[in-house]
Amino acid sequence: MKSIKNDFPNPVLAEGRDDYIPGCYFYTHFEEAEISITDDSIDIPLDYKLVCYGLEQLIVNDQAKVVVNVRSSAASYSRMVVFDNDNQKITIRIPKYGVIRNIEIQGFIVANTVIENFACPDEFNPLYFDRETFEIRKGDILATEDIKTIFVDDSELEKPISSIFNISCNEELKTEIEINYESEKIEIYLNPNLNSLYRHFINFNKTGSLRRYANAIIVYPVLVEIIGFMRACEHDTSAEYDHFKDLRWYRAIVKKAEKYDYSFTEPKMSDVAFADTLLKDIASDAMQSFKSVLDQEANSGETEYLGGAD
Repeated sequence: MKSIKNDFPNPVLAEGRDDYIPGCYFYTHFEEAEISITDDSIDIPLDYKLVCYGLEQLIVNDQAKVVVNVRSSAASYSRMVVFDNDNQKITIRIPKYGVIRNIEIQGFIVANTVIENFACPDEFNPLYFDRETFEIRKGDILATEDIKTIFVDDSELEKPISSIFNISCNEELKTEIEINYESEKIEIYLNPNLNSLYRHFINFNKTGSLRRYANAIIVYPVLVEIIGFMRACEHDTSAEYDHFKDLRWYRAIVKKAEKYDYSFTEPKMSDVAFADTLLKDIASDAMQSFKSVLDQEANSGETEYLGGAD
């Protein structure tokens, strides 16, 4: 127990610590169903719950702030978001293509000023902090929580949490690639060789710089075929295809089609163009990401050559 307490010079309210009495808690919260995607951003409505009178009063008196650290390590994206003192809700807006693989969210309560005699009477655990006070510096952590992770998929159509595509390796596959429409997600099976290449490009240089390019190669043609299949389903008046219409991937694409005023029975664009629209111009984005990597490699080589000449 003592080793846990050595992490901070003052009592900290957090799950797994007993600096405070039972019944005191702090955490942030979001609902995956409420996360939305615009053309440019991922919007996450977030709120926090705090039960601790002493810390609540620090926030009311502007002596402490509730802040959230939002980061995506693979993309070197990181920022701090601060709640208004009189509002326990906030919407975090993240650049849509500024994050890769996952988004990590962690809430804190931090001191907003120097507090010379910090105490939470009757709320500190009396076994450790009976009538003690602490000198708090500006920026000191007063409460924290475990990291929450939202997984991001570049091939996502509806939400950034769980893609309608599931890409996996099938060692018994006799062709390079196969797809299955029967599940809640569109199952894309790759043979071992193609899967190895796909994973290599997804994790290229550990930066994800070619992730969009790799997804375009695999997902784009699959979605083109899916759209053609859906048009056939919508034209067929029998009940043969009805069970597909209840699947998550089918409903997700229909929902997006409504947003773009697209009709499967009377389409105003080709399957290729509509697939590119659904994937947010993935064709040009993928080629641009590939070009950027090539340019970086070329510039790196040129710099090395010129340096050697000097």
